[in-house]
Amino acid sequence: MALGLLVLLLFLAGAAAMVTRALPALLVLPVMGIAIASGAVLFTDAVSWPDVLGGVVSDGAVMLHQAMIVTFFGGTLSFVMQRSGVAESLVKQGAELVGADPLAVGIFGLLLVALLFTSLTGLGAVIMVSMIVLPMLATVGLSPAAGAGIVLFGMSLGGVVNPANWVLYVETLGVPTQQVQRFALILFAVVTLAGAAMVFVELLLGRLIRFTAKTVVVLGSFLAAVAGKRLVLLQSDPAGAAGASTPGPVLAWTRTLALAGFALLVGRELFSILRRASRWRHQQVRVRGAAYLIPIVPLAAILLFDVPILAAFVIGFAWAILVTARPGSMALTVQSLIEGGASVMPAIVLMLGIGILIAAVKGPAAWSAEHVGATWPVLAAIEPVLARLVPSSPWLYVLGFGLAAPLALYRGPLNVWGLGFGVATILTGSGNLPPAAVMALLLSVGQVQGICDPTNTANVWIANHQGIDVNAILFRTLPFVWIAVFLGLGVAAASFL
Repeated sequence: MALGLLVLLLFLAGAAAMVTRALPALLVLPVMGIAIASGAVLFTDAVSWPDVLGGVVSDGAVMLHQAMIVTFFGGTLSFVMQRSGVAESLVKQGAELVGADPLAVGIFGLLLVALLFTSLTGLGAVIMVSMIVLPMLATVGLSPAAGAGIVLFGMSLGGVVNPANWVLYVETLGVPTQQVQRFALILFAVVTLAGAAMVFVELLLGRLIRFTAKTVVVLGSFLAAVAGKRLVLLQSDPAGAAGASTPGPVLAWTRTLALAGFALLVGRELFSILRRASRWRHQQVRVRGAAYLIPIVPLAAILLFDVPILAAFVIGFAWAILVTARPGSMALTVQSLIEGGASVMPAIVLMLGIGILIAAVKGPAAWSAEHVGATWPVLAAIEPVLARLVPSSPWLYVLGFGLAAPLALYRGPLNVWGLGFGVATILTGSGNLPPAAVMALLLSVGQVQGICDPTNTANVWIANHQGIDVNAILFRTLPFVWIAVFLGLGVAAASFL
């Protein structure tokens, strides 16, 4: 009883410290983890200080090592795209192609930002993309708040299908990669439709709706992108079962064509490098068309060929270096490994704290191996309370967590970069919710945090750039995101409960 009360008080204190910004999550999470584990030592005889220092702190800190390495390579890939000019060129070329129709530009901006942020990370990438996309949206009459919402929707969409984020759910919750992948693709479609609805409503309120040939093309591409992801999803696992996928006929042909096309592109790029070798130092630096595939290559490798996520990012990084080859490429490669890795170091440090907190709540693997059949005292202390709080039916799951979605704001308890994974560990430890349902909960509710949260550095910078209050973005985007959360939870309840 005393240990359970201590855990509750520590979670409340941690949430309060982050909401009030008294302490950053980088410090709150590991301190909470150590404090919870220390409480287990003080209030029980089953846990010793070596268990805390060796199991919770040492092993917990490296628990998410795969996610850390994938995040590192994601940072290097993002750095190459930014420094080589690929991201900027992609936005400018696309803007020229779409024209000046407000609806076409709005939908295009949403999808383009989503594509870029399947690979881009960090505030630097946010600033670079925003400096190009936001003026483009403003020129067709979109308000500053609407433009900010489109960029933030796109960023969060890219994060949903960014494989680097999937690893966190695989490692922390033990959910099979295929289940995370399937739900992420479904949620991508749901949030994309919510973002498109926001664009349509904003243009409707501003009396900016008009349809042209380019509008039809952009809308058709938009629907094809959403349907295409669903098609790949169904072909890879028609029955919706977890585990290894069975390729359908469409996916088998898609794999063959994609592999052949990729091999031809690699051969062409290698031939181009050899052809340009004689005038290497004097050639004009330009972005080649194949470079626009950089954000797609890692995702395609995972979705089409079931390549492990880390290997897919290594392939993507190698492809990025190949298609951006120019004088100084070797220096860019080294610089991307150093500075690109440094740009994601805050996320990696946060993962250290998340690992320690999870180990403190769930119990270190070494302790479980030594005490076979026993329950980690922290879980045993909080299970009676959780049994009453965890939803007992699919309807309560959707309604309860849907209404609680704003708790992801202001570093609240459902914020995945705050206490979210700690809460998720407690929910899975209760045994009343399968890990896949908890994964879907975090991914769905995480959209509120990713798009609306006024404490995000991206939201603050974009609001300042647009000359609006950061809370204006919250109120403009939250209705659409909240609907998407309920829909995502509905799909999760039907799939996992």
